[in-house]
Amino acid sequence: MKRIQYLKYGGPEELRIAEVNLPEPVREQIRVQVRAAAVNPMDWKIRRGEMKMMTGSHFPRGLGHDFSGVIDAVGSEVERFKVGDEVFGATEIRQAGAFAEYVVADTKTVALKPSNVTFEQAAAMTVVGSAAWIALMEKAKLRAGQSVLITGCLGSVGRLAVQIARMQGATVTGSCSAFGREEALAQGVSEVIDYRAFDIGSYRGRFAMIDDGLGFQLVPWSQGLVEKLGQHVSGAAVRTALPLCRTQRYAADRISS
Repeated sequence: MKRIQYLKYGGPEELRIAEVNLPEPVREQIRVQVRAAAVNPMDWKIRRGEMKMMTGSHFPRGLGHDFSGVIDAVGSEVERFKVGDEVFGATEIRQAGAFAEYVVADTKTVALKPSNVTFEQAAAMTVVGSAAWIALMEKAKLRAGQSVLITGCLGSVGRLAVQIARMQGATVTGSCSAFGREEALAQGVSEVIDYRAFDIGSYRGRFAMIDDGLGFQLVPWSQGLVEKLGQHVSGAAVRTALPLCRTQRYAADRISS
């Protein structure tokens, strides 16, 4: 099969399309014929060697984590999936290799693709959806009726964070550029803040939490914005955790309904 890989950390010039052996799934793994794959900032940061503590120095390395496709082989201990299932998910950090004709992944990081979602849409949900879910639900324990500020609300993590917060019954304020105001409102944000012309005094102590999807946009002022006992959580800080199953099943159930 063909896959995109690299022989050392560096820029995009290190990438090569190579012919490699078809990977075989073992135990609780599945092999997926890839229909779509998504690109995340994490992918190029890994390629440049910025995450060596997690990825190690074994080469050649495949590129890409998020994927969707059709299962064509399963490991000996797989029970949840069968050949022919349409799925989406992500590889573990050290595995990578989604930018290929086939990819092997652990079943714990894969879910069934809803029939009313395209392969392209599904491939774009996994890592960013996990970041949004972990920040709001696992870390901050978002509850109905709370008020949350989502920075970078038109980014990939931000868009999903907005939808998760709305489904939880929270009131969502989003920050983006002035040019994105109408688009943010169309996403369901109740109020839009232009982050380039931001008056902290107008929002002091207003929010139960801030989901800082960019990891830096409002950090210096976050303590002034949240109410007493409020929280600041960073989507950027949790993007590599990848506890995907709960996120994906939740998203699949909501999308299907």
